[in-house]
Amino acid sequence: MKIVIKIGGQAAEDRDRRRRLAGQIMHLRRSGHHVVVVHGGGKALTQTLERLAIPTEFHNGLRVTNAQTRDVALMVLGGSVNKQWVAELETLGQAAIGICGGDGKLVIARKLSSTVNGSKKDLGFVGRPSRINTAILDFAFAKGFVPVVASLGLSSQGEYLNINADDLAASLASALEADRLVYLTESGGVWDADRKVLPLVRLKEIRSLIQKGTVRDGMIPKLRSCARTLQHGVQEIDIISPDVQNSLLRTVIKRESVGTRIVKTG
Repeated sequence: MKIVIKIGGQAAEDRDRRRRLAGQIMHLRRSGHHVVVVHGGGKALTQTLERLAIPTEFHNGLRVTNAQTRDVALMVLGGSVNKQWVAELETLGQAAIGICGGDGKLVIARKLSSTVNGSKKDLGFVGRPSRINTAILDFAFAKGFVPVVASLGLSSQGEYLNINADDLAASLASALEADRLVYLTESGGVWDADRKVLPLVRLKEIRSLIQKGTVRDGMIPKLRSCARTLQHGVQEIDIISPDVQNSLLRTVIKRESVGTRIVKTG
């Protein structure tokens, strides 16, 4: 089974959470599954920018990324955060390789802009995946490595672009035709309007959930992204909390629903 795991929020940076998750990832790999880990690291990036007196600006949930911010993102996401994950897995005896979208032409991305009051806003070096080359991931699988991918890609002009980690995980899962895409996030699932987690969401229900206001705010773009991903070869998406004991193993191996499971049919 091919599994793409996106790790976000504090789980990507907190050492205790990282250690617990690394143990579960090792178990999945040793159970015969091919696992790709995708991470961001927004908190660490913001803290580093603050120390360097570089201002942080967000627009529609995306970090506005000038050249200075992009270079710091390369240092933090592609450097310290990525290598901490590799070290955690290697310490447990699981071979890992830390990469970003620029390695092996894994991710070619196009620049994004955003619309403000009818006019376009330049987000700088922010991108969205436009082409995926899975060769380096296939090589890692064949050699028994767990690839750990930082959320950065290359433009067609050879410029590094900062990529939303959710978008990157979805694109990699689609390109690999992964059996499972798992989002580890503090929300622990898709909430309804009463802030209760929906245990099961079917693809055909997503539009209605949005139109009726059953899901709101940040859950809307996440669900729309999940809908697109399910239509491009991925069989199942789970949104779970990293703080639920053994949430990864329970979700993938035991087939428990510990958050929200999003499926095509059923």
